Amino acid sequence: MKQKPFIFGVSMILFFSSSTSFLSYPKTRQIKTKNTLKITVDSIEREYYIHIPENLPSGAPLVMVFHGYSGTALNTMQTTKFKELADQKRFAVCYPQGLLDKEGNAFWQVGYAFHKKIKVNDIKFVKKLLEKIRLEYQLSKTNIFMTGFSNGGDFCNLLSCETTDVFRATAPIISCFMEEFYDTCPSANSIPTLMLNGTKDPITLWSGDKKNTQGYGPYLSTQEMIDFRLKQIKHFKVSLDTIRSTDLNETTFVTIEKYSAAQSQEQVWMLSYVNGGHGYPDYLNLENRIWEFFQLYLN
Repeated sequence: MKQKPFIFGVSMILFFSSSTSFLSYPKTRQIKTKNTLKITVDSIEREYYIHIPENLPSGAPLVMVFHGYSGTALNTMQTTKFKELADQKRFAVCYPQGLLDKEGNAFWQVGYAFHKKIKVNDIKFVKKLLEKIRLEYQLSKTNIFMTGFSNGGDFCNLLSCETTDVFRATAPIISCFMEEFYDTCPSANSIPTLMLNGTKDPITLWSGDKKNTQGYGPYLSTQEMIDFRLKQIKHFKVSLDTIRSTDLNETTFVTIEKYSAAQSQEQVWMLSYVNGGHGYPDYLNLENRIWEFFQLYLN
């Protein structure tokens, strides 16, 4: 079995030994490719990629895909299956690029301790980018979805709190809720959510890190994230499923808990990557499951 990893940080030693060196004004990563697109927000040139299937009809859905810490939009576009899925299912997919910290690592500003003093408004960038590409490609005003990996998943959690009614559903993968923005999130509207975390992830801990022993800043446990989402949708029933590899020597498996709301169509899907680390297994076919979830909320 092959696990697809998404890097939350370069290394634990890097975080603890040189955290103050991250605190500089970020720059954009200059990716040399003819497909790189740009938009200026707050006098900063930001980059992104977009895939528009041929003959895509007006009003088509849009999926935003956010890379992990130290990752790139280009690599995410090349290593995930959203482009191929977009061609099959007829939606657009956009891959925004995070700015660089002083160590040269791309990131999304979610309030990690070593990024605290970096003044960049990634939420504003996403809002402006959505306005631009929605009008330019005549995409749907309402069928807008987001997913992200690791730091990108954390950013999805932040966006779900700070951009009420912009996204129809969200799929944060290998993510955490930073305690700082969680404390202001209960006032946000509920949003259908698919989550995946590994029970033995050494980076984004299943049990969270309220005491900030890792140095990222305090963040919630996976169970607390689930409980928060279930409280939002006021769930009343749950269905269970298990996905296993065909490899009999594989020690991981994925349990899927699907929670339904009592008075709406909203659901929360929790995918627990049992015995899994900071990634997800090929046998899960994750991109298809994410789109299966998003399709429930097309209007």
